[in-house]
Amino acid sequence: MKKRNLLLSAFMLFAALNTAKAQVDMESMLTNFVDTTEVMINNGRRMILQNVQTRNFDKVAEIYEFLNERIREKNCDAFFYAEDLYIAILTGNWNGFLEKAEHFTKISRRPLCVPINDHMLFRALRSEVQNNTSQLLGNALMTDLTLEDKELLELYFYLFENGVDETYSRKLRAFRRKYPQSRYNDFVRNYLPDALFRVGIGFGMGATQHFPTGGLANYLAPSTAFNMSIDFYVNNFFFGFQFDGGTLRFDTPLPSNTSGYHHDFLVNDRLSYAHGGLTAGYRMVRSGRFELSPFVYLGGGTLETNFYRDPRDSDLEFRVFNTFIFGGGLRTEFNLFNFTVHDPFMGAISSRLNLRLDVGYNIPAKFQYTPMRGNIPYARLALVWWVGNP
Repeated sequence: MKKRNLLLSAFMLFAALNTAKAQVDMESMLTNFVDTTEVMINNGRRMILQNVQTRNFDKVAEIYEFLNERIREKNCDAFFYAEDLYIAILTGNWNGFLEKAEHFTKISRRPLCVPINDHMLFRALRSEVQNNTSQLLGNALMTDLTLEDKELLELYFYLFENGVDETYSRKLRAFRRKYPQSRYNDFVRNYLPDALFRVGIGFGMGATQHFPTGGLANYLAPSTAFNMSIDFYVNNFFFGFQFDGGTLRFDTPLPSNTSGYHHDFLVNDRLSYAHGGLTAGYRMVRSGRFELSPFVYLGGGTLETNFYRDPRDSDLEFRVFNTFIFGGGLRTEFNLFNFTVHDPFMGAISSRLNLRLDVGYNIPAKFQYTPMRGNIPYARLALVWWVGNP
């Protein structure tokens, strides 16, 4: 009996020792596996960095393919997405670049196999691409790629060399219009930066010269009025508010027996003219110093005497019109200089001072004194202070 118990105890001890040994072996194997993968990737990245620095891109391609082959089944990456693109560019693997662009979301969501704690390889790759942008793009354009492929590469390289500016924004919009169903839409919409978003507010002050036509011109001379404006730009669209205030002078008498009013108007007598309303337009031409924008105007205005100070007597005034006014025009702006305003809350704010010239044509809709029916072309000159990035 004692012998049987002794044998049973020995067997159980042997089994326990073997189980513990198996667990230790498994833990050791797993630890070595992780360590081996991490060492392999880190060593591979260091070797690629050395070969980028010596411009041995054949070796870079060889090491890159080796690492990707070894981790292919792990569903993880040894490189940042941008590093993948740079390596494809520097090794002339344009199909590889385009494949990564086509499957941007799928690839970019894969985790890294091991943590990457430094960015030395990223910086070296980026610097090499940046220093050879023109040559690399030229190499790409000489390959057997489709027009869509080449235009995507042109867009990418332009961004790389110049950043987000007006030209990049124009190229990006053109690509989207030309290829609305592009297989690279994911890359273009979610990886490349969006077009430049311009927004600004402008405060203007100047003078408007009015040139009455038709019946107005039979009695009233051209005159100058004070102008104020505030405008808002969102990219190339703008809307704003204009106000003109001044007088129109008689250059021909208007006796009471003709006007039906109790006052005889003499030469140099004046009528008050004021109008205000909304302008809206689109900037069609923009260069560093010059802009050209057609616009429409919708507002209201009055042309009348100001004999009576009491508002209750306003119906006693001689009124040519008090009506809705509409029209259109063409705006030009010349940039005089740029400067920066420092605000304690918003920091540095980009600003610029422009000289604006508007020419337009306003049409009063209804006249109380119909013999004076006519329209009012004008030319406006103003200084405009723009705040923001219009």
